[in-house]
Amino acid sequence: MNTGIPSKTTASGRPGDAELWFARMLEPDCSADERAAFARWRDADPAHAAAWHELDRLWRQGADAVRHPDVVAAWRALHAAPPVPWYRRLSFLLPTAAMAAAAALAVLVLLPRAHRAGMPVEGTAYQTATGQQRRIQLADGTAVVLDARSSLRVSYDDHQRRVDLLHGRAQFAVHHDPQRPFVVHAGNGTVTDVGTVFQVRTSADCTGVTLLEGAVDITTAAPDHATRHASLSHGGREIWFGRDGRISPPQPADLQAAEGWMQGKLFVHDWRLSELLDEMNRYNHLQVAIGDPSLADMRISGVFDAHDPQTMLQLLQRGWPVRARHEGDDRVLLLPLAQGQAPARAR
Repeated sequence: MNTGIPSKTTASGRPGDAELWFARMLEPDCSADERAAFARWRDADPAHAAAWHELDRLWRQGADAVRHPDVVAAWRALHAAPPVPWYRRLSFLLPTAAMAAAAALAVLVLLPRAHRAGMPVEGTAYQTATGQQRRIQLADGTAVVLDARSSLRVSYDDHQRRVDLLHGRAQFAVHHDPQRPFVVHAGNGTVTDVGTVFQVRTSADCTGVTLLEGAVDITTAAPDHATRHASLSHGGREIWFGRDGRISPPQPADLQAAEGWMQGKLFVHDWRLSELLDEMNRYNHLQVAIGDPSLADMRISGVFDAHDPQTMLQLLQRGWPVRARHEGDDRVLLLPLAQGQAPARAR
């Protein structure tokens, strides 16, 4: 797939590389290989890292600025008024909201480039960084909890309330409005609320929907444009759907896990080790990776503090046949124990 991102790392990079990487990292189909390539590009030159952090700052600042009451009022006034030349629109905006709009305009300068890289441009965007969770109150009273390393876009009009979960996980406590359905777009499907509390989680190859209260309708589209439909009408149930459009049968949800991530706890019931590390890495700058493929499917159960990777490493080394090798201040590799070597708790 041609994403428009740089194909290789150079000493200095090209103008615009940071914007292309930034846009690609927001896409839900961004692969692990691409994320690793981005990390190599960012770490190859301090200028790359500085450019990335500046874009991240502008993105977060712009997301806050475009919700400023003066900016919202100006935007509505412009759409309600007859068309006027662009220079008169600008003269209307600046006196009323110059400080708030400045940050939003800084982000908007980047959007034409980002759009070419596949990033949607409509609506208000929200994003969280590693270890950050965000609680968002939408204009209609809907409450959103956005998990770490997640991004979404909100687009409301007179007929529909649309949210695109671009990456990561979010919980929605929806204010019911029968005149304007609340629809979450994630992966190749949609989740339509019927007065509900539910969670949506995206991953590289599938999307999960966990219903806590109320009911939701799910619709998916397959590559051949065929559509499938399913419903959840009882709290405590979940459904998964893949890129092929197929929807799993409803099954009992792990409610401890569904509620735990909002409290900084990971309730792990027979997870693969790779799944646990993926989840922990969302919350911490210390990144833990598997250094031997034979460990990826090791089954793990327990309760972990999402923001305490050091304790997780200690527990893993005491209870499972793994050892941790530190590689710098922010990276650890997990490796198998040498033959005949006992876990730490038995030594």
